[in-house]
Amino acid sequence: MLTTELEERLNNAGGFDEEMIENNAPPRLSEVLCEHIGEKGLNKAEVIRTLNVDRNYGYQILNGTRIPTRNCLIQIALILKLGTDRINYLLRLAGKSPLYVRNPLDAKVFYAAKHNMEYFEAVDFIWGRTSAITIPTK
Repeated sequence: MLTTELEERLNNAGGFDEEMIENNAPPRLSEVLCEHIGEKGLNKAEVIRTLNVDRNYGYQILNGTRIPTRNCLIQIALILKLGTDRINYLLRLAGKSPLYVRNPLDAKVFYAAKHNMEYFEAVDFIWGRTSAITIPTK
């Protein structure tokens, strides 16, 4: 059930139906990412290669065994050329803070997404470099 439908049912309900909420849990981040990857005609390997992270880390993100950092998730969204609403949706699914345009970095992400920048151009514009962020190893 769509979130808007769930909101409507809660709005019109005579009482709170906890079972309805439990049966309509949000989708997993990895499922949504893979759905977007498929819609864009890409495959996981292409996204991971473009992201320039360790292959295992990339597959762990896309398989749902690891939650990406906020910046990594933003970079994936930029690779997929997602709009700001979808970026915020992914951030919310990951438990990360949404884009806030009063934050200079977030304002740059917002600008890059709204102006449909190419991935490497956007990364350079936002973080000042053309390579992906480095993921610390344990």
